[in-house]
Parts: sequence; C-alpha cells; structure tokens
Amino acid sequence: MTTVTIHTPVAVRTPRAAAWAALLFTGLLNWFESSAAKRQERRQAVDRGAEAASVREYANRFASHDPRFAADLMAAADRHERGE
Repeated sequence: MTTVTIHTPVAVRTPRAAAWAALLFTGLLNWFESSAAKRQERRQAVDRGAEAASVREYANRFASHDPRFAADLMAAADRHERGE
C-alpha cells in the first residue's frame, strides 16, 4: 500500500509596515532617478555650450576669408547649443 502526505502551507500575513516601506523605497528610487536625469541634462547643456564656443572660435578664424562659411558655422553652433 502507498501513502501520500500532503502539506498545506500556513497562510502568512503581510508585515505591518511592508506597504509603507515599499512606498518609501519607491519614492526614494524615483528621486534618485529624477536627480540623475537632471544632472545628465545639465551636463549635456554645459558640454553643448563648450562645443558651440569652440566652433564659434573656429568660425572667427574664417570670418575675414570666407564670411559665408563663418556664418554657416555660427548658425550650426547656435543650433547645437539649443539642442536641435
């Protein structure tokens, strides 16, 4: 004869502060993500400004020889600085 033993697990209640802790942790993660995104945006804006300034310096070298090329470079620097 064969016997089968079946164990029924006991129902476990959710800890009292689990929902509150989960909300707090989620809020903390969201804050870290948003602050990291803001830092990245500021860093990119500073980089774009520095890159545009170097292109403008380069364009100033050509202003007397080829003003149209210099104007094109200045316009490109403006567009790059605005992020277009």
